[in-house]
Formats: sequence, C-alpha cells, structure tokens
Amino acid sequence: MAAKPRAALPLNSTRFAIVSIVMLCFVLQLINSLPGINLHGFGIYPRSITGLVGILCAPFLHGSWWHFASNMLPFIVLSWLICQYSVKRFYTVFVVTALLGGLLVWLFARSSFHLGLSGVIYGLWGFILCYGIVRRSFKSIIIAVVVAALYSGFIWGVLPQRFYVSFESHMFGAISGLLLGYKLAKADKRKSR
Repeated sequence: MAAKPRAALPLNSTRFAIVSIVMLCFVLQLINSLPGINLHGFGIYPRSITGLVGILCAPFLHGSWWHFASNMLPFIVLSWLICQYSVKRFYTVFVVTALLGGLLVWLFARSSFHLGLSGVIYGLWGFILCYGIVRRSFKSIIIAVVVAALYSGFIWGVLPQRFYVSFESHMFGAISGLLLGYKLAKADKRKSR
C-alpha cells in the first residue's frame, strides 16, 4: 500500500505567508479602531528605549483604515512576486527589511511615531529591483521589469513630501531591500556557477 503524500506545511504556502500578515494587520487595525484603544504608541519612536519595541510592532500597525487599505495591494503583489523565488526567500526579505529598516528609522528618523507596512513594502520593492539587476537571470529580470512598470512612482516616496508620511520608513526600507537584494543575488550567482 502506497504511503499518503505528506501535506505541505502551511508555513511553506505562499497563500499562508501573505494572508497571515494581512490578517494580523487587519486584526490589529480593528482593535486599534475600538473606542479608548490606541496602539500607535507601539510604533517606532526614534532614539527612545521604549520606542525600540516598535521595530517589531510597527510594520503591523497602521494610522487609519485608509493607511491600512493603501498598503495592502502593493504588499500582496510584491510579496507574491518574491514568493515566485520561494516562500523562504519571502520570509527572509520580510524579516530583514522590517528589522534593519526599523533599526535605521529608530537611529535616524524624525522624533515622531513611525508605523505601517510601507517600510517593508519599500524593502520588497528595493529587493526585487536590485536582485533582478545583479542576478540577471531571465526570471529575476522579468519580475524586476514588472515591478518597475507597476511601481515606478515609489521613487518619490523616499523623499520628504507630507509631514504625516514617514518617508524615512520608505527610504530605509528601500535601502535594506537593495542591500539584501545585492547580497543574495551575488550569493545565488556564485551557486549557479
């Protein structure tokens, strides 16, 4: 009798990887919308010891439902594109850009609460573009071209425009993604040889 095939672990599923993060952001935004509750204090507050917790919490918190909604579509699209390499690669990019980008915000940003998934989104964006340019495989170039076509306007998000938008999160997220994209593309090129 043939053995049953093992079910794939949910962690290895593209759908699980993306939907779980979207749902966590949704639930926290729902809680944050309740009367008398304000989770914004768990964002990154630069150069404050208590603000360090924001490096872990800030990506999942949003200032409003509009802020939440405007982040979800680019997050889903960019995450799905990185999952075309592997779900493990997506988790790596997500964690590194959230932590490194968050740390850079904590060190160098304006004294204000910084929160939202956009820093990670810019990290995903920077990763895809840099990885495609450096790796130069057919797949990586196609994915980078799609992202460049869809999200070329992101370049303006790293510049200060509106005082209530954390351009620092965008900028440091993008820098984190670019650095990681370069490092992993070089490593993958060496492996392919």
